[in-house]
Amino acid sequence: MNAWLNIIYKMMVDGCSNELIYFYIKHQESFQDTDSKLAKYIYLIGKNNFPDRDPFNAKTTMEWVLPPEVTVIKRADILKYILTCNPKTKRDPVIEKYIQQIKRIYPVVKKVENMFKEFHSLLMGKEESKLDEYLKKYEKSEIQAFCNGIKKDIIPVKNAISFSISSGFVEGNNNKFKVLKRIVYGRSGLVNLEKKCKLAFMSKSEDFSLSDLL
Repeated sequence: MNAWLNIIYKMMVDGCSNELIYFYIKHQESFQDTDSKLAKYIYLIGKNNFPDRDPFNAKTTMEWVLPPEVTVIKRADILKYILTCNPKTKRDPVIEKYIQQIKRIYPVVKKVENMFKEFHSLLMGKEESKLDEYLKKYEKSEIQAFCNGIKKDIIPVKNAISFSISSGFVEGNNNKFKVLKRIVYGRSGLVNLEKKCKLAFMSKSEDFSLSDLL
């Protein structure tokens, strides 16, 4: 940080705000230190040399810099929006408002959406031959590793497309059991794990008796 000490001090003398100093140095190509170290130096130089200056608080810097009219959209929210295929699912109204603008500025968003929805469509369909077309189309793209993984297990994937029978029911119950195991087992032992599972899986059975289970 020695290379930046004089710059920080001079900018403070010139009346620059702590936030301006922080972001100015942070975005210099020659800056190699951590953000936390930079924030610490700004805080200490201000405290030791400018007692009347407001102390620098890096945790609230972003909240102070962004004006209230700025809309923040996170990458995870965009991914959730473009990867949702169920029309009944409630969409984020903020992303709904700006999605076309986002796609225009960042074409990769539209590309990811197309790749995903093409695969989802063929997986939900009945024409397994479309899988070969999909792999040929994207085998040299950014999802090359994904395509190679599909090719290694292409027969089970094609079976999932062509057959109406699936392991969804079994896998769903497996996930449910794992959740129950994490909740109960290890703290209450096998006996209570068994009771918890019976309560979860057999409660809708006609001959189920809670008093007998207890």
